[in-house]
Amino acid sequence: MLRFPNPGSTISNFVAVYTAAFERLHGQVVTLDDIVGATVDANMATSSGYMGAEAIARSTRLDRTRDPLYNQLKMYAELFRSLGWLHPTERSALNYTFTLLGRQLVAAGPYYLPLFGETVLGISYPSHVLTVQGEHDLRPLAFILQTMLACGDALSRDEMIVGPLSARSDRQPGAAAVMATFVEGLRLNPKTIQDAIERLSEERHIQINTLKNYTRWPIAIMRDCGWTEKVRLKFRKAGTFEAHRLTEQGKTVARRILTSADIRVDQVDALPFQEKAALSVQAHYNMLERAGFDLEPVSRKLALQTPVFNRALGLLGIEQTRSLLFSPFQSLSIADIRQIFPASEEASTKAREREAAVVGTVVGRGARDHLFVEPKFVRQTHRKEASNTRSLEEELRTLRQHHQSDKEAAAAFATSRAADTRTEFYPLVSELFRALGLQSDYSRPGVNYQRWDACVWLGAVAVPIEIKSPTEEAFLSTKAIRQALENKIVLLARGGLKTSFEITSLIVGYQVPNERGDMSSLIDDIYGSFRIRIGVIDLGTLALLAIRAATDDLTIEGAQLSGLRGFLHV
Repeated sequence: MLRFPNPGSTISNFVAVYTAAFERLHGQVVTLDDIVGATVDANMATSSGYMGAEAIARSTRLDRTRDPLYNQLKMYAELFRSLGWLHPTERSALNYTFTLLGRQLVAAGPYYLPLFGETVLGISYPSHVLTVQGEHDLRPLAFILQTMLACGDALSRDEMIVGPLSARSDRQPGAAAVMATFVEGLRLNPKTIQDAIERLSEERHIQINTLKNYTRWPIAIMRDCGWTEKVRLKFRKAGTFEAHRLTEQGKTVARRILTSADIRVDQVDALPFQEKAALSVQAHYNMLERAGFDLEPVSRKLALQTPVFNRALGLLGIEQTRSLLFSPFQSLSIADIRQIFPASEEASTKAREREAAVVGTVVGRGARDHLFVEPKFVRQTHRKEASNTRSLEEELRTLRQHHQSDKEAAAAFATSRAADTRTEFYPLVSELFRALGLQSDYSRPGVNYQRWDACVWLGAVAVPIEIKSPTEEAFLSTKAIRQALENKIVLLARGGLKTSFEITSLIVGYQVPNERGDMSSLIDDIYGSFRIRIGVIDLGTLALLAIRAATDDLTIEGAQLSGLRGFLHV
């Protein structure tokens, strides 16, 4: 069974530990003790109730296996390596450097989650980066998601243990379907799965509680990425069990895996070096693009490499139109990484930085940072709960009570509306805005003269809203932006709604895609040419705002909503 260490319970803290170490130590060859020091200095770790130098002093042991801080950070480092953020040096497995992929994660700032999810899917064994016990030919987290999809969309913790995480290989055709058949056979009654766990424990000489601990990190990943939610399912004969079920977002990710070309390190190693390099570069930056990064800084160089990249696909028998599932920083040897991504380690001089190949360039949102806007909350004054929103607000409060955070509750709310048509979705959007204490109305079907689907009144003027229900567009597209622009132009020309040129034209839809480059560019182009603001809010974000209103009497600042340009993002 694959054994994932469990240094912490939340992914946000996990990423914060890496960021703290990176910001202090990047550009250096570091030891585990250096990472411990950086983490403690950032107040991210304590020992015996102490912080800072005293924490390190109280933790340090001559026998390092008994050193609490050292061993905790050792677990972090192992996972950082599996995610491709930290590499051992060629000379010593105990000395490390920070990678270009890790730098990209830090560059993402608060918007790290999409790239984090991509690196989770990039974990595969065997690799040149990390060795594991046993003979595994497996992409573990991707295989778990595929097995869930083939198994009624859900797996229990114990089913993960005896199923996908204990698989030798996932490369045979229909591997997920075969695994799903095995899992379904364990759902007769509680004894069937308990017997399977006990057999595995005896075979591997590992205590059952230890087996269960190995699943904590994968389960936390899937939860925090928004891919799964907890449910209770029934055994076929008697009893129920807790399982982790794919959300709509999780199903989308699992389906993408199924249609992607899953490339493993043995295939890449068999390519001539020029083709290996082109494939690795393209796969790396395609992954960043899926995570919402702007690739404009490297677009020209990537285009120049396209013929060699296509030749590599031809040698592997992969269609050029297929998405790739391959992460070079999580698979290739350190020597290959150094040659293919020569700027992946910090340059020691400015001259070396100028000479470094562009494939090692850190790309990010850069000039698009202004398009990702954190909401500003203000206290609602003279709040009066509207009778037509009481049912909705009670639903939101109940969801919040059953989830660990506002974000999880909002995601659950959004998932529950995944099948809404415009008939249900348009009134829902207005109701959510009213839950924020704002006056809102929506356009009735057949009222063709109204060039807006809904509006929000801010004082004497209104913000027009273009709405896309989940059944119209699961992911918002540039089409919605063009329609929001058209709404604004027609309203200003013909009237019908009291608004002003400076007021934003809003879009509300079910989900915002990870690849936001086209949408971001169009929003900026429209503002640059016409000074018209286009704002975008997904259902999960709007629901989160409404949850804060229902539970804490908070609402979004009116000026921020009326002047929004880009994506409101929590």
